[in-house]
Amino acid sequence: MNIEEIKKEYKLNEEQFEEMYQNVRKIVFENAKTYENPTAVIIGGQTGAGKGGIDVYSKKEFKKQNMDSIVIDVDSYRMLHPRGEEIVKKYPTWYNDITAQEVNPIAKKIIKETIDKGYNFIFEGTMKNTEVLETMKNMPKNYNKVVRVIATSPKESLLTAFERNEAQVNTVGYGRFTNVDTHDLSYEGVAKTLKIIEESKVPDRIQIFTRGEDIVSPKLVYDSNNKNNEYNTAYETLVEYRKKDEEKMKDTIEERLNSILNERIVDDRELEQREKLKQKMGM
Repeated sequence: MNIEEIKKEYKLNEEQFEEMYQNVRKIVFENAKTYENPTAVIIGGQTGAGKGGIDVYSKKEFKKQNMDSIVIDVDSYRMLHPRGEEIVKKYPTWYNDITAQEVNPIAKKIIKETIDKGYNFIFEGTMKNTEVLETMKNMPKNYNKVVRVIATSPKESLLTAFERNEAQVNTVGYGRFTNVDTHDLSYEGVAKTLKIIEESKVPDRIQIFTRGEDIVSPKLVYDSNNKNNEYNTAYETLVEYRKKDEEKMKDTIEERLNSILNERIVDDRELEQREKLKQKMGM
């Protein structure tokens, strides 16, 4: 079976889709609160960049202001697919592609309801295209719009994504498989989208982070609300700190890559992706 045939096999009918959507709603909107002047935090970065750390950082920022917030994370919805466990075990390297046909439209419905009801929210995405800019343009004027992007080199994010997958497989039996080409498209898309977003002047604030000493402590390196930034624009900051990140991690590449290559192989597709990873690392 090819991917389109597999997707068709697992496509939910209207009743099943609605049930899945309502299950997501129960989790996402539990204890959600409406605010007169809510804040939307839009997080961007390629797969494996470390967006989860900015999620945690953003939640803490809301807590400091004694405010609640909800997190909209598409990946967390996948296992709510009624056949999610079956899909991930049977087709681990196609898991994201198969479940995307449900989770993507569900995420859009969740975002719309979130905005309509005036909730503070944190949306984690790759920001590989300008769809999120259109979402911000359509927000009510009372929404405070904050964009946070993490500057991580492509080699670092690729290695992290593969390492994360292996750790998840070893722990729970399945992981978040990484397609190298998809990663690269999102890496390139983030910079292009950030430049367009910055020039649009739609966000109220743009911040650039790098990884900190640990995953939940990202380091702020650019803030559009500050006058004394190291670089003139958020886009320039992203580009330069990606370069710095690659320089910082270059001595660890070979050891980390060998560890990944020595792990068990699920199928031919994963083997193919590991070969692409090896090429990307220059090995």
